Amino acid sequence: MNKIFIAAANQVTETDLKIARVGSRFGRLDLQSRLALFAVESLGIDFQKFPPDSVAICLAAKTGSLSTDAEFWNGRDGIGGPSPTLFAYTLPSAAIGEIAIRHKLTGPNLCFVGDDKILLPEAADLIQRGEADACVCVYCETVTGTAAKLIQISPSANARAIFLQRGSKGLRELTEFDRDMKSLCVSFSARKTSS
Repeated sequence: MNKIFIAAANQVTETDLKIARVGSRFGRLDLQSRLALFAVESLGIDFQKFPPDSVAICLAAKTGSLSTDAEFWNGRDGIGGPSPTLFAYTLPSAAIGEIAIRHKLTGPNLCFVGDDKILLPEAADLIQRGEADACVCVYCETVTGTAAKLIQISPSANARAIFLQRGSKGLRELTEFDRDMKSLCVSFSARKTSS
């Protein structure tokens, strides 16, 4: 059985986006895609070291694309109607496309709506079955004020990213108990600050 290792982990919030500089397309993306892309960017992974078709992307979005959908729907009464630019982001998987475009990744991808518990096991499965050599796992929790009113939960805007790859010395091995991306991101942040 191939061992799988965590090469990097990071989390970002909407506040972090104020300092983000991630290419010319970044400003036109919806909030969820900006968070996801910046979380991946902040991992510091050199994706050019991997064949483009060997890196998978697995993303889970807490509320799918609801925040963007609500913004698009509310634009129907504005001059010119709903934004055609925003329409492209009314799918939960839109952030996967932005990550793939930015890093020229053509490997398999999966999109889930809900919590992050499924991401790491699914990514590990892709690697163990030989469908990918590495995987970017991204969890987005994007609930704007408008969406929060619709589903009666608190607004939030953050993303977590973890990069998994086949065995490599010096990296932390992924275990079957590693399912909480938030804890892993905190653990990796603590390791970075202590080194």
